[in-house]
Amino acid sequence: MFIVVKTITNSKIPQPCHGKKLTKLVRECLAENLPLSIDFEGINTITQGFSRELFLPLVLEFGADFLKSQLHLINLSPDVRERINDSFINLDDYFDQLSKQSNKFCDEEIYQLNLFWLVKAREMARDNAINAQLMMGIAEEEIRLALSKLTIEDIHRIARCGWLCFSPRFSSDFLLDIANRQFNVGEILLAFSGSLC
Repeated sequence: MFIVVKTITNSKIPQPCHGKKLTKLVRECLAENLPLSIDFEGINTITQGFSRELFLPLVLEFGADFLKSQLHLINLSPDVRERINDSFINLDDYFDQLSKQSNKFCDEEIYQLNLFWLVKAREMARDNAINAQLMMGIAEEEIRLALSKLTIEDIHRIARCGWLCFSPRFSSDFLLDIANRQFNVGEILLAFSGSLC
């Protein structure tokens, strides 16, 4: 697929709102694993806000390696290239603002637990169904497919719900026995799968 930046804005200098709009289009393509080219022809400069609103959510959602393989930027002027690179420097203010928005109504530790679990679960659901089942406890195919399609906004919204989104995979007997004897890795895996204790 091919997106020309100047077709989404009449502004000579794309602004943060245009970055958000473009992110939605890019996300749709990448979710379908379609290679995508973004053409900056006719764009001499951009705001740092445009670059951050476009690229940072995509990096968080899809990962830098995936973006490098699927997303191609063409016809970059030297100034646009420099501003894109600069948008990845000094990100403390960006993440502070994101964190404040995310945690207004949610316990920080619960939010972080949910966030880390959901991001890892989505990654495994996309890459390897067996690992998703063994390592994350995602046994149902429908849940695995649904997790694989979550956007980073979906993940943040779920993570902010205020309660833990997953439960222990082992029995109370296993927890009581762990103080009395050493379990080997195989026994622990069986306990997680529900076949032991």
